[in-house]
Amino acid sequence: MSFWRNVESELQYKNMTRKELAERAGFAVSGISLGLAHNSVPNADVAVRIAEVLGVSAEYLVTGKERNILCKENADIIRHITADLRVLDRYDLESLSALVKRMSEKPKA
Repeated sequence: MSFWRNVESELQYKNMTRKELAERAGFAVSGISLGLAHNSVPNADVAVRIAEVLGVSAEYLVTGKERNILCKENADIIRHITADLRVLDRYDLESLSALVKRMSEKPKA
């Protein structure tokens, strides 16, 4: 998958428009269409800003892979869960952490 196809996938997941992304990351919205048509990658500074807005790594947008994912077959869902966690407040994160810890400690059937 190309850089811009990964961007498109993230836009769809986050229910964000191309225009919103371009405004927040500070580049022309036409850059997405041009990038898709030419299968190109933007300058590093633009790629990093896009990644920051989307809540993913620039490496993911370029390669389609995240580094240091322990369970590769679950990489996509782990990445999306991580993105969703960014909106939780401290109390909710601590509650979720306790739940995950409890779930990971239960005996396997």
